[in-house]
Amino acid sequence: MPGNGAVRPYQLHTVGAFGLVACLVLGALAMLLDPPAYGAKNLAAASPGPAGAHGREPSGSFIHQFGPKHDAAHWYKSDFMYPNSAHPAWKAELIHFEKNRIDLEVRREKTGYKTIAGAEYQRRGFFHYGRYEVVMKPARGSGTVSAMFTHTHGQFGDPHDEIDIEFLGNRPRQLHLNYFTDGKAAGSIYVPLGFDATKEVHLYAFEWEPDEIRWYVDDKLVHTATTDFHAIPQAPGRLMVHLWSGGREQHDWHGRPTFTDGTRASVYCLSFRAQGDGAAQCSDAFSAKK
Repeated sequence: MPGNGAVRPYQLHTVGAFGLVACLVLGALAMLLDPPAYGAKNLAAASPGPAGAHGREPSGSFIHQFGPKHDAAHWYKSDFMYPNSAHPAWKAELIHFEKNRIDLEVRREKTGYKTIAGAEYQRRGFFHYGRYEVVMKPARGSGTVSAMFTHTHGQFGDPHDEIDIEFLGNRPRQLHLNYFTDGKAAGSIYVPLGFDATKEVHLYAFEWEPDEIRWYVDDKLVHTATTDFHAIPQAPGRLMVHLWSGGREQHDWHGRPTFTDGTRASVYCLSFRAQGDGAAQCSDAFSAKK
C-alpha cells in the first residue's frame, strides 16, 4: 500500500478536497493492483467471516439436486473478472437453470480486455475433510475446462489449497486431477475413462482426509494421493463448479480454443458428506447404468 505523505497546512477546504480525490484515486489503484479474490461487491456474500482453523469455519454436509431455480441462500453466481489472470470474465447470465440441472456456458465475448466469458457457480461456505460428489457431463470442444473443485487462496488470508476434478476439452476420454498445497501443485494426473465424458453423464468424486485423497469415477477408485508423494491440503476451501477457457499459455494444456460458442457443461447434483457423517449423497440416487 502507498505510504502516508506529509500535507502542508493549506486552507482546510483545499486540503479536504485534495484528500478526498487522493483517497478515491488510491482506492481505485489498489483495486487494480491487489483486487479482492471475488470482487469488492460480493466478497462478503461469497464467503463467511473468519473463524476456526485457517480462518474459516467449515460448513456441514449437504446434497443439492440442481433445477430451474437459483438458491441464493446457499449458492452464489460469480459475476466479475480477475485482472491480469488467465481466467475469463465470469458472467452470471451464462449459468442456465434447467428442469433437472444447471448448464454452464462459455463464449467468445469481449468484456473489458477479456475476450472469453465463462460461468462459475459457488456453494456458500467453506468445506473440509469428507466426500465430495458431482454428477455431470463436461463441455465439448478443445479449449474448454469443466471442473468441480475446492479452493482457497492467500487473498483470503489462507494458503492456496485446492483439490480438482477437471475435464479438458482436448482430452474428452480422460479425467484430469491435480491438487495444490500451500501454493505448490502436485502436478497433472490423467486418468483414462474408457468413454467420452462429453457424451455421457457420470458421477465423479473424491474423498479428502488429512493424509490422503482418493478419486472415484462412478463406483471405481481411480487414483490415490498420499503424503508420500505430495503434502495433502489442510485448509477448508470454497466449493464450486465452473466452465472456462484460458489464454495462450493454457493452449498446450487444454487445447487451442476451437470450441463452438455457447458450448455447455451440465451439472445435475453436487454433494458433500463431512468426515464421520452419514448424510445423503448424489450417489444414493444416481447410477451410471441408468
